Amino acid sequence: TDCGNYAGALMYFCSFYVIIAYIMLNLLVAIIVENFSLFYSTEEDQLLSYNDLRHFQIIWNMVDDKREGVIPTFRVKFLLRLLRGRLEVDLDKDKLLFKHMCYEMERLHNGGDVTFHDVLSMLSYRSVDIRKSLQLEELLAREQLEYT
Repeated sequence: TDCGNYAGALMYFCSFYVIIAYIMLNLLVAIIVENFSLFYSTEEDQLLSYNDLRHFQIIWNMVDDKREGVIPTFRVKFLLRLLRGRLEVDLDKDKLLFKHMCYEMERLHNGGDVTFHDVLSMLSYRSVDIRKSLQLEELLAREQLEYT
């Protein structure tokens, strides 16, 4: 019976297990942690803190009477006016940004309902200084998308 080398098969299996189980798993975890840390960090120069997210959730619950997780697009203006802190849009300084955000929500959802996640994503991307957070390739790709 010529089924192969027992010692070679054992070495191959052990090395394959070590490579897959430890190296690939660590790479996957590193990618997830890196992407998660863009918006949630415990450093002093953090982009969005737990308190910012919690405040948004409280304001959302005030605006979303039925607790469905969606609100009509016309209520986004009211929601943006109530926000404070890092996610706040100052109407005196950023009136054009405020109008652009409201228009973006209406255009993306055709005047229908917007979800909690959609509004939070929009606010998060607007509040983060991408020049500090993104790599050069990501920065160029994002700027190209915004100008098209």
